[in-house]
Amino acid sequence: MAKKITGNNQYLKELNKAAVLDLIRQKKTLSRKELADLTGLSPTACGSITRELIKDGFLYETGQGESTGGRKPVMLELKPNSYYAVGFDIGMNELKMVIADITASILLQRNFEYSPGISAEKVIALIRDKFFETIDSEKLSTDKFIGCGLSIPGILDRNTNKIIIAPNLSWNEVDLGTEVSEALGMPAFIENEAMCSAICEHWIGKCSNIENFICINIESGIGAGIFIGDSIYRGYTGSAGEIGHLIVRENGRPCGCGNRGCLETYASIRHMLEDINERIRKGYSSDAIKPGTGALTWSQAVDAAYNGDELCNEVLRKGAVYIGYAVAFLVNTLNPEAIVLGKCFTDYAPLVMDTLVETVNEKSLKYPVSKVRMLTSEFGMNSSALGAAMIPIRKIFGK
Repeated sequence: MAKKITGNNQYLKELNKAAVLDLIRQKKTLSRKELADLTGLSPTACGSITRELIKDGFLYETGQGESTGGRKPVMLELKPNSYYAVGFDIGMNELKMVIADITASILLQRNFEYSPGISAEKVIALIRDKFFETIDSEKLSTDKFIGCGLSIPGILDRNTNKIIIAPNLSWNEVDLGTEVSEALGMPAFIENEAMCSAICEHWIGKCSNIENFICINIESGIGAGIFIGDSIYRGYTGSAGEIGHLIVRENGRPCGCGNRGCLETYASIRHMLEDINERIRKGYSSDAIKPGTGALTWSQAVDAAYNGDELCNEVLRKGAVYIGYAVAFLVNTLNPEAIVLGKCFTDYAPLVMDTLVETVNEKSLKYPVSKVRMLTSEFGMNSSALGAAMIPIRKIFGK
């Protein structure tokens, strides 16, 4: 049974509305009587709340359910295309945009490229221009947007919601949320990109029924979004999940953070690709990589690995071993039910998953590792943008 919330002030009324909406979201369709039974609210209170939610456009009546002896009950569902949210994932050279409705149905996804080193001011202008261009072309009203989510590859100050540092963007002390909110005329919520991916997995992905899980993004950097007890875990200052800076090799490669031997320097896409291209520059060739081949792109390196190239497979497997060290650390310290590996990992997961799982099993405590589920995200590079769009939507369900 959902937790009963009592009281008659406006604040508690809004909490009750959110509880009703969330139950309908989870169950897909419910009658007023079922809502009263699940919430512990009186039939009168449930009737009043659902009338308001129908009037405001969040719910609609979808027909009659099965009778249990009296009149057939009228069933309620979330109303599709009633309200929307927009999410933006700000990467090193690309802005990803997602628009979703309150049922979490994805209306559209768009990508906009730009040159690395783009300023925060130019990103804000791009977000504003592309958002209004898109809603004009799709004939959507700004009045129907409940908010904007922003995914950032960096560390945030949770007290001010400012970006402390986003090293891959070369941004420091940026109040992006306030600026975007003013530009779009709606609330804007800012979140770390790995946490956005975890929100995506929790709301519409493989962890929708899992309370304790970790989502690991492997890209130019490596980060983790953590859910504990069905809630986001950010840590004291908001920087929880920076697993790319776990030391996996004592006195190893120098890292941009100032330390040496960080996970990122061995298992991020950027560094694995550097390792491959360094060997090619020194004369390496194979059936998949011909002599005189220039520097490979990431997709070319992955293709070569699938075509049996020894070097590319070796580098990807070594990266998976180091990721396995980090996953084992997380299994031993946080005891999650699931670990989801995403972003670029989905490109090469079939080639290295056995290696990663073997490493995790070898380095973890036996009982917790026997219970953890190792999963690959189905969203790939789109997970952070999707998760960003879910942030304002989650708000109306009290999350």
